[in-house]
Amino acid sequence: MRKSKKINYESIVNNINLPLMVLQPKVYKDKRLVDFDIIYYNEKIVSVTELSNKSFSTLSEFSSDLNSDFNWIEFVQSHIYKDLQDFSSDEKFYRSPSQSLYKIDICHSVIDNLIVVTFINLTTETEHFQKLKLSLITDKLTGFINRTGFNDTFPAMLENAQKTGTMLALMIIDIDNLKNVNDSMGAKEGDTLIMNVANVLRQFQRGYIRVFRYGDDEFAVVLTNIASPSSVYTFSDTLYEAFQIKQIGVSAGISIYPENSSDEGEIIKFADMAVHYAKKHGKNSFEFFEPDMQRVFIQQLTLQSKLTNAILENNFKQYYQPQFDIRTGKLRGFEALIRWHDEELGDIAPSVFIPIAEETGLIIPLGRWVLNTAVLALKNWHEKYNFRGIMSVNVSPIQLKMDSFIPELEALLDLHKIDPSLLEVEITEGVMINDVNKTVDKLNRIRELGIRVSLDDFGTGYSSLSYLQMLPLNTLKIDKAFINDITAKDGIQANITSSIITMVENMGLETIAEGVEHPEQLELLNKFNCNIVQGFLRGKPMPFHLCDSYLQGDKEALLKL
Repeated sequence: MRKSKKINYESIVNNINLPLMVLQPKVYKDKRLVDFDIIYYNEKIVSVTELSNKSFSTLSEFSSDLNSDFNWIEFVQSHIYKDLQDFSSDEKFYRSPSQSLYKIDICHSVIDNLIVVTFINLTTETEHFQKLKLSLITDKLTGFINRTGFNDTFPAMLENAQKTGTMLALMIIDIDNLKNVNDSMGAKEGDTLIMNVANVLRQFQRGYIRVFRYGDDEFAVVLTNIASPSSVYTFSDTLYEAFQIKQIGVSAGISIYPENSSDEGEIIKFADMAVHYAKKHGKNSFEFFEPDMQRVFIQQLTLQSKLTNAILENNFKQYYQPQFDIRTGKLRGFEALIRWHDEELGDIAPSVFIPIAEETGLIIPLGRWVLNTAVLALKNWHEKYNFRGIMSVNVSPIQLKMDSFIPELEALLDLHKIDPSLLEVEITEGVMINDVNKTVDKLNRIRELGIRVSLDDFGTGYSSLSYLQMLPLNTLKIDKAFINDITAKDGIQANITSSIITMVENMGLETIAEGVEHPEQLELLNKFNCNIVQGFLRGKPMPFHLCDSYLQGDKEALLKL
């Protein structure tokens, strides 16, 4: 049996980092409790109260030298006698000579009739809480207050602007192409770009200019105490120039209180709309909110909702525009073109709903439908008429980027048993704004399946000779913008088009001229050795049944100008 050791409880209590004293109600007068004996207090009490030169035996002696605005005796009694419960409902505090604030806490032991009084340091707890809160609302990468902190701070800024009768401006800044940097160069380079943006913004921080890390690729700048909108315009111009000097592409949207709205939610929403407008119209620009943006935004939301329903209900039609050999007039094949008619809005052009589909991700199910419908049409015409023409299908850069695109393409070929050489995937120059090497690899895999690859809208976007040499193409389509003025007297467009055709011919690629609507255009393209023409002069986009009739031998089924 182990021999128990004597424990020095006084030593333990004295080392507790909490001001503490123990009382016992032993002083009575007429059988009423009027004071408490202090049977122990630790060194922390002495340190906090700075009463080290005195020794106390009762609570009244102790409290008489403290700077307290309440009756200590009654306060302690309130924890013993039920008739003083109302008094105990109020919390009691002590302000030390060093100005730290303490909450007085009482613990009463009924068994041995002892009262323990502790001093809880609220100043330390408050400072700790503030530090903890600051760490939670501070972005670790940039050191700016994050979006949570913005949400906590922004309402107070608006309230102050309202009280002072001043203006406030909210600027949301979006880093252009950050995702592309992360995808192609890695997260480290992306963080470097974020820090470069943060360093530019840091130069402009003032008492009336607050910067926040608003999102992964977004910052928010709040300007307060503004006298007129002109100062916001001046600031935005200066900030934009600072980014241009550093060669950093950013898009920004700006809303002003109360000029645009007095509502907090609308001020934020309008700045979001403006930055969305800037991104959609070429990026690398600063846009102020205009009421028309809201109208367009609502229209887009309506279209997005209708587009979603149309996809679920399969409310699309596929049209097919014929392509002809420029010399023989023989049908080369068709380009599949999606069409959408809404009962309320009427015919909606692809140029309107395709960008919305790409922006929302709806292009994925929409693109699958287009591809599957086109392959079914090709299979149908091959089985009925032994049609050996090309079916050309547009594929969005978003579709092409998906890891599942190639397996889905293989599954489609296997399911319908079509000759892959009769299928042509049409890509736009937008595929080249992402990782070119990955794009080339994916296009090579498409070519390995036996499927043809065509580059659409050549000359209107990112293309260059170096890209043309890298991409595994079969066909290049010359955009309608070149064809429109090919017969102009100055001959500029004609020379450009002729040069493109010659260059592409030397590369061993087939050329298709889009938008051919006049015999003079056709004559020049024939002279330039263009291979294929597509346009209203030879044939408009047609529904399946008219194409079917044409392939059956009905030449009158072909729709022309």
